[in-house]
Amino acid sequence: MLLDRAVFRMYVKKGCPFCDEARELIVTKLNSTLQAIDVTDHPDLHNGIIEQTGHKTVPAIFLGDELVGGCDDLKNNQDSAEFRVKVLTEEI
Repeated sequence: MLLDRAVFRMYVKKGCPFCDEARELIVTKLNSTLQAIDVTDHPDLHNGIIEQTGHKTVPAIFLGDELVGGCDDLKNNQDSAEFRVKVLTEEI
């Protein structure tokens, strides 16, 4: 993959097991690129994501500009053909 940007963007906090699980799934199972943004010490950034999307927890995972949701949402969607097509489309 020769991309100028990551396929996935994920807002995380240090020590979050769900963030670690989602990161592993994106990088290993989906074999995709990831930009992780640590909001641990940046509550203003995290609050901005909440205001923008209504998603209150971390990780807040985006595929391109579309909110996927959290770790459970990613796990529930990872094997669907429609989701895989979206990942491939973002890689182009």
